[in-house]
Amino acid sequence: MAASVALAGLLTFAAHPAVLATEPVVLGPFREEGTSEFARCDGFTIIDQYVVVFSQKRYFDQDGRLIRIIEDVSGTDTLINPTNGKSYTGRFHNTVIIDPATRLGATSGIIYRITVPGAGAVLLDVGRIVTDRTGTIIAFQAGPHQAFDGDFAGICRVLA
Repeated sequence: MAASVALAGLLTFAAHPAVLATEPVVLGPFREEGTSEFARCDGFTIIDQYVVVFSQKRYFDQDGRLIRIIEDVSGTDTLINPTNGKSYTGRFHNTVIIDPATRLGATSGIIYRITVPGAGAVLLDVGRIVTDRTGTIIAFQAGPHQAFDGDFAGICRVLA
């Protein structure tokens, strides 16, 4: 799933030199572009052409241990039916708070939002969700999370 791909690319846990606990290390902004398979529909596979811009603030304790990462993430997803060329684009913006000890990331905000004139929101993944690095273990979720829940009926319908 593209949500897993995006989160996996963003959730990095590499060590960084020790700094004072009161001064976060700021990394980025970074820009990532690409395409990935997003979902399978009857007769076609949706392709996600994405642009992600993110930055990180890394927080360390007095002993130099990484204790928290906060990512600011924004960008666009263009979901495409390659068989007929139909596509819809949505913007997203969210914040991810990563706990290196548990290796869980809490994402709050818009992960996917595709709205179509006359059809409304056909893909909505917003609110808060806490997952592991791959997005396969969901520890908590609040709000509609159609992409994580595999509910692609609406987006499949409008792209057909």
